[in-house]
Amino acid sequence: MGIRVNKIDNINPVGNLDLYKVREVITSGKITTDEKIQFLKKNHSEISHLVDEKISSTDFRTIMKNRPLIIFKPIKNSFTKAGDKKLLAMALGIPQSNVDGYIKNVTLQVRSIQDLNSMGISKDKYDEVKTYVFRHGTKEQVINYLDYELAHAKDILQMLYHILEYNAGGVADYFIRPIHRLDNKTMLGIYNTIDKNLKSSEKAGKISDIEAQETAEWALARIYTIQNNQKLKNAVKLRNELS
Repeated sequence: MGIRVNKIDNINPVGNLDLYKVREVITSGKITTDEKIQFLKKNHSEISHLVDEKISSTDFRTIMKNRPLIIFKPIKNSFTKAGDKKLLAMALGIPQSNVDGYIKNVTLQVRSIQDLNSMGISKDKYDEVKTYVFRHGTKEQVINYLDYELAHAKDILQMLYHILEYNAGGVADYFIRPIHRLDNKTMLGIYNTIDKNLKSSEKAGKISDIEAQETAEWALARIYTIQNNQKLKNAVKLRNELS
C-alpha cells in the first residue's frame, strides 16, 4: 500500500521512511514541486541515513553486476570555459561566434528525443556538444542530455553507473563545481528523468521489474550522495577561505 501524497502533511513520519517511499513522493503527480522540495528539506537527515545504508548494501553490488566502484577524485579542468568554446568551435568547424547557436540547435533536437542522425547531426558532432554541455551548460541542458543518453542507451544500467560517477564527464562531474549548485529542484528534475527512462526500459522488456526498482533506488541514493559531497566540498572551501 503506497503512502498518501495528496498533501505534504499526509506523508508518513520520518521514522517510517525508506527509499521506496521517498521515490513515491518525489515522482508523485499529486503534489507540487515546492511541496516535494519542502519534503526533501524536512527529511534531509533521515534520507541521508538511508542513502548511506543503500550505498553500502549488497543490492548495489547486484545491480552493478559486481563492477568495482571508481575511486572519487576531484575533477581537474584543463581549460577555461572560453578555451573550451574555442576548442569546440575548431572541432565543429564553425566560427566561435556561432557555437552558442549551434549548441542551442542541437539541444532543441535532443529535447525531442529523436535520432539525431535523421536530423543531420552526426554522432561525433553530438558527442562534442554533449561533452561541452556537461562541463559548461545550464542545468536544464544537462537534464536534457541526460534524458537523451538514457533514452538511447543500449544498456541503461551501465549508462547510469557511468554518467553518475566522477571522472566520467557526466552529471557527477558537472555538479562537483561550486558554480553548478545541485539544488533540490534540479535534483528532482534529474531523478524524475532517470525514473521515467527506467520505466520505459522496463516496459520495453530491456530490464526486469526488479532491476528497474533496485536501480531507481540506487540512482536516488547516488544523486543524494553527489549533492551531499558538493555541500561538503563547498563547506571545506569556505572554511579554508576564512582561516
